[in-house]
Amino acid sequence: MTQEFKVGDKVTHRIFGDGEVRLGPYSSVFAGTDPGYTVEITTGSLAGRVGHCRAADLTLRPDFEHGATVLVDGERCTVTAGPFRDRYEADRPWYVVENPDGSHETSAARHMTLAPTVDTSVKVGDRVRVLEAMHAEEQHGKLGRITDTDAAWTPHNGEVHPYRVALDGGGFILARRVERVGDAPETYTYRGVVYDLTAAYRDQDGDVWRLSVDERHPNGSPLAALRVSGFHPHGSSLAGVVNQYGPLTRVTD
Repeated sequence: MTQEFKVGDKVTHRIFGDGEVRLGPYSSVFAGTDPGYTVEITTGSLAGRVGHCRAADLTLRPDFEHGATVLVDGERCTVTAGPFRDRYEADRPWYVVENPDGSHETSAARHMTLAPTVDTSVKVGDRVRVLEAMHAEEQHGKLGRITDTDAAWTPHNGEVHPYRVALDGGGFILARRVERVGDAPETYTYRGVVYDLTAAYRDQDGDVWRLSVDERHPNGSPLAALRVSGFHPHGSSLAGVVNQYGPLTRVTD
């Protein structure tokens, strides 16, 4: 049975390459018994030109290639077959996908999205800084540890957030982008100022504070220790010290 197409379908012509159906199906003396279609070529030297094509010379170009990793209901699956036309809903193609446990199921294309490419250099257990997290912008710049690189949460009108980060000071966040925190001196950005967590800072009253590299206050910023006779933590944070006693000046003596 000759496959049928509709206007807007992305197709591949056996000779001229990829294109898009602009008109059809219709009867044509040039197509014989096959339906005819007007197709605009979209690749190669013929890109932008249109021509009459027989249905037998066209194949539907899939939205998802075989072997592609896709998200179906938030779970990573692999496309193994398709696309197929539904008998009653020809404009809604579907695919066969393989689940992580090796089982297979069908899924409509409208329920599938390409899985994001995950930065393979970021691994579970890595210490990272949150760079982007939709609906949690106040957490940008905070530190934590990766607990999952395949979270696959997609906020409304947003992009997939693959990273689950256990934040210093408690709680977790799902992030779209993170950066690994290396062995270089730690820093923390608060209100646009970058603080070196290995340095000491003097407040406007002359008191000197040190900031914690690893420990965080519940507000997410580093714990701050006041120098009296030695440095003694007393529940303060960088954010609290800046807000109450700032601005802070790095101690150089």
